[in-house]
Amino acid sequence: MRRLARRIGFTLLELMITLAILAVLGAIATPSFSALIDRQRLQAAAHHLQADIALARHESAQRRQTVHLRFQTGTAWCYVLSTGAPVDCQQASAATLPGVIKLVRASESAGVRLLQADAMAFQADNDASLHALLASQASFSSREGLQLRLRLGALGRTSLCAPEGHLPGTPPCVAPKS
Repeated sequence: MRRLARRIGFTLLELMITLAILAVLGAIATPSFSALIDRQRLQAAAHHLQADIALARHESAQRRQTVHLRFQTGTAWCYVLSTGAPVDCQQASAATLPGVIKLVRASESAGVRLLQADAMAFQADNDASLHALLASQASFSSREGLQLRLRLGALGRTSLCAPEGHLPGTPPCVAPKS
């Protein structure tokens, strides 16, 4: 009976070997998992801006007013959608400034940097303002150096592309047709 009782369970050596193998596998998986998280944050920030550009177009038509989209680039980036005079997003607070529709700060997208962005103004019922925005774009980068570019197209819709062309699920950027 005692021999049978000894065979049930794991020895301390078997348990230590199992834990060592799990630690090695965890160490191997951690960098690829953090790269996946960085890539997801980068894509989320770009998609968020895409949705906010659509919101600016909608609000402009709904309110029959010009809606401004102003950016501050860098690691502490931000952007603000507002009506009336353009607002500086570093100074803005959605609760205190009149005309602020939405305020987005870098803290909502940890590890993502806004490299470059053109200010935009959407005017209700004015096709000329849309044509002036055609060259507008914004570029984001992640901690690991991946980049996404958002461009405003001919019909006022946005598109995403990867300048280096190696971001899974995102097409590579091609030069715009002239």
